[in-house]
Amino acid sequence: MRTKYFSISPIFAALFFLAARFFSPAACASESGAPEGGLDVLCVYYPHWHVYPYGEKWFGKGWTEWEFVKTGKPRFKGHKLPYCPIPGYLDGKNPADVAKEIDLASNAGITVFLYDWYWYGGKRTMQESLEEGFLKAPNRDKMKFAIMWAYHDRVNAFRPDPTAPREVLMKLESAPEDFLAALDYCIKHYFKEPNYYKVGGRPFFSIYNAPDFVKRHGGAQNVKKLFDAAAGAMRKNGLPPVHWNAMVGSAPEAEIMKAAGFESTTRYGINAYHRDLLQKEPVDGIFYDYADAVPAHERHWRNMAKSPLPDIPIATMGWDSSMRCRNDVKLPWPEGAKYPYGGFYINNTPDIFGEILAKAKAFALADPKKPGAVLINAWNEYTEGSYLLPDIRDGDGYLRAVASVFGRRPAGEYVYFDCATKKQCRVRAADFENVSYGPHYKNKLDVWLPKGAKGKAPAIIYFHGGGWSSGAIADRFVEASLEKILSKGVAVVAANYRFVQDARDAGIFPPVAAPMEDCAKVVEFVKKNAGKWNVDPGRIAVSGGSAGACSALYVGLSPDCESVAAIGANIPQTSLDPAQMREWIPNIAYGAHAFGRRNFKEWLAAREELLPHIKKYSPAGLVAGAARRGSPKKIFLQNFRKEAAGEVSKDPTHSPKFCEEFAEICSAEKLDCQIVYGSAEKMFDELSDYLANLK
Repeated sequence: MRTKYFSISPIFAALFFLAARFFSPAACASESGAPEGGLDVLCVYYPHWHVYPYGEKWFGKGWTEWEFVKTGKPRFKGHKLPYCPIPGYLDGKNPADVAKEIDLASNAGITVFLYDWYWYGGKRTMQESLEEGFLKAPNRDKMKFAIMWAYHDRVNAFRPDPTAPREVLMKLESAPEDFLAALDYCIKHYFKEPNYYKVGGRPFFSIYNAPDFVKRHGGAQNVKKLFDAAAGAMRKNGLPPVHWNAMVGSAPEAEIMKAAGFESTTRYGINAYHRDLLQKEPVDGIFYDYADAVPAHERHWRNMAKSPLPDIPIATMGWDSSMRCRNDVKLPWPEGAKYPYGGFYINNTPDIFGEILAKAKAFALADPKKPGAVLINAWNEYTEGSYLLPDIRDGDGYLRAVASVFGRRPAGEYVYFDCATKKQCRVRAADFENVSYGPHYKNKLDVWLPKGAKGKAPAIIYFHGGGWSSGAIADRFVEASLEKILSKGVAVVAANYRFVQDARDAGIFPPVAAPMEDCAKVVEFVKKNAGKWNVDPGRIAVSGGSAGACSALYVGLSPDCESVAAIGANIPQTSLDPAQMREWIPNIAYGAHAFGRRNFKEWLAAREELLPHIKKYSPAGLVAGAARRGSPKKIFLQNFRKEAAGEVSKDPTHSPKFCEEFAEICSAEKLDCQIVYGSAEKMFDELSDYLANLK
């Protein structure tokens, strides 16, 4: 039987339609700057990423849930496990680590961390993340926080037997005295903090599974009396009454919550088992396409629109609890399996998430009950497949989706992490951010324009490194060189692209074709939009670091790609021919994955079979043709130092031999190629000077 959904007024529907159009991701993503709206952006924070006493008691010394993230196994084609967070495995009770999270979240437009909070008859667990991490973070003033009481028994759902009864680790109590004791703890430890989130000047407190809370406390009238007693306790401490928020699933439940004294509602998530909202049967009994989550969210918001209480629209990033499942249990799950053995969202993308966010924002703004906020699930629920923190497969795409809808804070700054060093970077926000240059969700680029340029500006296009397997649009090289390049009147374009894993999932061979062809599309796109950005199409250089440098060399040298004026390659791989690479660098072991082989030995053995592909994409083999065409006019190669004669490369993947051998090939073909020893900044300095002076 399908759920009956309530109708909404024609005026509200019209307002929502107009707001949805105005706040579409496309409308917000093209140019930097915070959109108007005044909504708070709440984001669930799951505090299970630190060592804590009960965790060690239950699961062993030093245990955190990172163990499941590190050991998660892919269970189907395209399953993006294990997750590898770009900032590293952050410690939730380390103020320095939480400060990194605050910087990322606040810069993307998130204003409130809604902390899962656990209280069981006076016993607390996992509170260290909030009390020792967040509240001691040096930049805590950038982020508000609030409490969401996770109102459920604490059961062992951490890689349990699929069908066995779940062990209860901590049990809820429902005595009025326990509720008032929990409130007293919050008064003493949280509510007086200057950055505690308030609604109408009153501390916001959310209760997960609020209908059960009301039931356990004897019904709505008893809860109302409890809330009245709570208001008295707040007054005695010089505080206004609490704004009670109920997490519910339907408008009829909200009616009961209003009678109990709650003043607003929201929902924890719309997950891959809510068939009443998804309104279709899952594929193979467990898989829902994430695109189906878009109308499911809208159905829920429409349902809640007839509620007597303001409802904070929920936006769910994903659902996949398989990391909490035993790795030896295969799909399909056994009959009778209990949580965490459940459904999956598949085909999640930042673009679809951005669509949900834009619609949630529009709905909140159009709602006459003025909820004043949107709730995102979640910041870091890795083991339920719902997270915004950057990871090596999708970079910071989900944070960018948030920023594209709600605006960066501050508007002129972009905060990100370098994938290789895990270093936090800060640069000025791009003039055009998250611009789509192709159909794939990773086909995004940022554009920085020089200020006060006279005439059309030259441009450097940059492709990040990461072995075509990891990374994000910007890296440490962008942070180090961006301002100096712009100061010389040169524009900068940084682009993301598909990885070899994406190619394998899509059946593209060789896998390296996907990132290479995407990088070629970037040049075409920049030239097509050169007039819009006041860029000189005749003075465009391609550049990159490591694998991105190899892509830049391919794009700049291939007869199949648009011509460019110059190439700048940081620590590049200049050949993708395994025989040539082994001749140059005897201890080389890199590159097999780009051609669908497991290791270098297999790649070398398959060389003859793969030769047509190698000839197409290996930069060293493209030099002669490029020299005859006279494009590019100049190549800059960078490495940190020259190796001594006979020296074995300590980093063969980035050996200076790649530069030196390639330069000799260029010299023989009379193609101008210069090796710059030293920093990447030095190479970018010379490249930008060259472009600026090019006539």
